[in-house]
Amino acid sequence: MKYARVLIEHCPKEATQLFVDYYTGRFTPRIEPPTPAAQPAVNGGFVVGAANAVQNLSNYLPLSYINAQAQQGAARPAGGDLAVRAAQHAAARPAVGDVAGNAAAAAPKYTPPRPRTAFSSFIDHPDEFIVFLEACLKDDALSEADRTDIYTTLFEMYLHKSNEKKGDDQHREEWEQRAKALIDGKPQGATALNGFAKPAIENSNVLLLSHLSDFRDGTTLVKEQSGLLFDIFRSYTSAKDTRGAIKALRKYGPEEPQLYPAALAYLTSDARILDEAGPDELAAVLERIDRDGLMAPLQVVQTLSKHAVASMGMLKPYLSKRIERERKEIAENRRLAAQFRSETETRRAEIADLGSKPAVFQATRCAQCMGSLELPAVHFLCKHSFHQRCLRGGGAGGGEGEECPVCARDNATIRALKKSQEENAERHELFKDDLERSEDRFKTVSEWFGRGVMGVPSVE
Repeated sequence: MKYARVLIEHCPKEATQLFVDYYTGRFTPRIEPPTPAAQPAVNGGFVVGAANAVQNLSNYLPLSYINAQAQQGAARPAGGDLAVRAAQHAAARPAVGDVAGNAAAAAPKYTPPRPRTAFSSFIDHPDEFIVFLEACLKDDALSEADRTDIYTTLFEMYLHKSNEKKGDDQHREEWEQRAKALIDGKPQGATALNGFAKPAIENSNVLLLSHLSDFRDGTTLVKEQSGLLFDIFRSYTSAKDTRGAIKALRKYGPEEPQLYPAALAYLTSDARILDEAGPDELAAVLERIDRDGLMAPLQVVQTLSKHAVASMGMLKPYLSKRIERERKEIAENRRLAAQFRSETETRRAEIADLGSKPAVFQATRCAQCMGSLELPAVHFLCKHSFHQRCLRGGGAGGGEGEECPVCARDNATIRALKKSQEENAERHELFKDDLERSEDRFKTVSEWFGRGVMGVPSVE
């Protein structure tokens, strides 16, 4: 790594490819083809041929061997011996055609070092650094720790490139989209690396790098993945970014309904904010609050009256619609109350008549076999009459304990409902749970009151 920066400075493309091969375990040393032995000159004689052989031999001898001979002061061999040795060495050297076949066998087997050891070599070369990082991510043998380092560093380099050209919105948007895709887990283009769905980047690193690079989308994505939707909306309102706040409200409002009351308070906090948003946006927020019952009308009026920004004309459609609907509900409730009261009085009168007045039976046919009614016959207070032989028990009980076969199923249903209500009346946790989830709590209380949950238990 001593000369790594020098190599990248002078040969950026070749040096980057060398780094990629080496750190991904695909590096293979290059074997130069041997140089054919020089032919002796025709007119040079034996002396010139010997000199050429010595020169060729010295090119293949190790340096330490040559230095050892020089230090020992050994005598130079005769010309004939040099020629013999040169011929032997040339015979032992591989031929030109054997180099390709031996390249695979000469490929070294090694454990690639951690990619972060090369990070410092790419200082002042962000383009080559990005190529190196993206290539390293394609390595299947990469450990999780190294993958986290590379993803984090790659995210930082994308943001660095986005701020490289000031005033070039297209350039900034292109690199920010890459950074956004890296966080979002949906890489595109050059960042579609190895099919990983979600890079292992810590949220704290994303928040810090996004803040330093003024990359608001990164902060928003992290908060969105963490479920902090209200914080996203609050960040826009704190920065007085009305358009961003409206966009966040439309995106996260269905999932987080409490954003609408907060949006109502924000839109009516300043006249400039309300003018930028427009009265239609305020009307849409009020309509959603009214439809979902997020705020009572009194709460809406109190919120709008804090800053005296919204006029009565903006509030009038909401109030008129709410009052009209409540009037219809009141009229419907009064109609139902009168109907129930009338039915109750009718049932009470029937019960009183059954206990004090004789019943008149005028049925002429058996309700079971539909034949002409003949004695002996059995009559029930529900006005159903039967042949004694048509009843299951044959009327042997004298009518006491007998039940009308026609009304038996309805009576069993009513008894089961009554028993269920009596049992649920003692389970107050069901009442509390229903009350907490109810949108109309008064209606819930009235329903449970009718079930006897608030009744005084009888003492036997």
